[in-house]
Amino acid sequence: MITNQLLDLLKNLPFKNLDLLSVGVTIAAIGILGFVIYLSDKKSVTNKSFLYLAISAAFWSIFNYASYQSNSIYATLILLRLLMFSAVWFAFSLFQLLYVFPKKEFKFPVWYKFILTPVVIGVLVLTLTHLVFSSIVGEVKAGQVASVAKGPGIIAFAVLVFFLVGGGIYNFINKVIKTNKIERKQSMLVMKGIIITFTLIIFLNFILPAFLNIYIFIPFGAFFVFPFVAFTGYAIYKHKLFNLRTAAVAGLTFALSIVSFSEIIFAQDISAVIYRSSVFMIVLIISFLMNKFVQTIAEQREQLQIVNEQQTNLLNFITHQVKGFFTKSKYIFSALVEGDYGRLEDKMETAVKEGLRSDNEGIDMVQNVLSAANIKRGTMEYNIAAMDLRHLILDVVSEQKKNAEAKGLSFETDIREGDYNISGDSFQIKNVIKNLIDNSIKYTPAGKITVSLSKNNGKILFSVKDTGVGLTKEDKEKLFTEGGKGKNSQKVNVDSTGFGLFIAKSIVEAHNGRIWAESEGEGKGSRFFVELAAA
Repeated sequence: MITNQLLDLLKNLPFKNLDLLSVGVTIAAIGILGFVIYLSDKKSVTNKSFLYLAISAAFWSIFNYASYQSNSIYATLILLRLLMFSAVWFAFSLFQLLYVFPKKEFKFPVWYKFILTPVVIGVLVLTLTHLVFSSIVGEVKAGQVASVAKGPGIIAFAVLVFFLVGGGIYNFINKVIKTNKIERKQSMLVMKGIIITFTLIIFLNFILPAFLNIYIFIPFGAFFVFPFVAFTGYAIYKHKLFNLRTAAVAGLTFALSIVSFSEIIFAQDISAVIYRSSVFMIVLIISFLMNKFVQTIAEQREQLQIVNEQQTNLLNFITHQVKGFFTKSKYIFSALVEGDYGRLEDKMETAVKEGLRSDNEGIDMVQNVLSAANIKRGTMEYNIAAMDLRHLILDVVSEQKKNAEAKGLSFETDIREGDYNISGDSFQIKNVIKNLIDNSIKYTPAGKITVSLSKNNGKILFSVKDTGVGLTKEDKEKLFTEGGKGKNSQKVNVDSTGFGLFIAKSIVEAHNGRIWAESEGEGKGSRFFVELAAA
């Protein structure tokens, strides 16, 4: 009883234009899909062919619906001929898509240009004459499919359409067989949709009405395009063939189009249908523009990535060259300081030592730029092996203590005894420790530097504390970012690149560790921590 009541309720709902709704949904789906695919690469012959197919499918759906909406015999006959015209166009567009797929560039052979294309044009013209549909048989009533008398040209139409659809599918299957496993899965999803769609259209919308005078399936013609749209859309979603943001916008705009068009099924008169159809067209146009805008942004982002990659490669080349020059002069200065070329005069020795110091700083700066570039590209290499962190820190401390004392700073250590073995890249970890201690020395005008090392609960904690310029709240937000510099960094260290802590953070995190800084404020010193897991 409840079931009967539900059926009665559904029958009484004002759904008078479900066939028109199917046309709207089809146009929105195939139109947006074709537009998005075309925009993803406008120069691709495959993408252009898909757009042609989408347009022809939309026109075929429109003429299929319009062919049984008129009370005029003459208008109905014209619309039926236009339906046959669009069917040939639809089949030819499918053949071209399957023939050129998946190439971006394609040179059509002589037989395609001078045999097939003229034949298709000839049959297109033929469909608009009495040779395919000669006249309407019986009465014509809006909402009912009219009977039509066929001419001899219907055979030429049938042969061509069967050749285009069958030949296109056969050629496509041969291509798919030769592809790799992943491409085969992508292609077969699209192939399934094409076979289902054109089997339904040819059998139910052509063979039955043309040869058996069975017309009841013609109003459902637009629905038959859905398998192709659904399988193609699923292939795009499953195999991520397009940018996720582009696909999301396409889905959103399709949903908006359907919501606006769905109101048509409640329309009670022709004026309401026209008004709501106009709203749908406006929404559809806006949808196309939105997809174009998003695709343009995606293309610009890709171009920017290419430019950034080129700039990074150029930067790597230049910095490698500069580092080479610094290294050569460093060896010369080092040899002079070591007395390999004899004893130097006091003034000369001072100048040579300054040159060696400057070269070392230059090499460090260039290395920082190179490391930052490699981190951004994801090409930073780590040679992980067992290492003694305590021994490494003591080596760095012995080097840096001289620099601190030369500046008049007190340098203390709180490095406890114990096992401080970790798994890591000793070269990169040493750079982190050296960078943190070196920064403390540079940014401490007077006072004390304290280096600490301890171990607790399987974690090794290193820290360097100073009585220097300190950190403001704004400084802390910028500290470990690329090019991030503190408020007073340029005043204290004019050579600061802002890459040091960014690199240190990347290295520590690559070792599954943590790095952070604490400070009570400007002028109150700071303390930097590195926490790593013990081996």
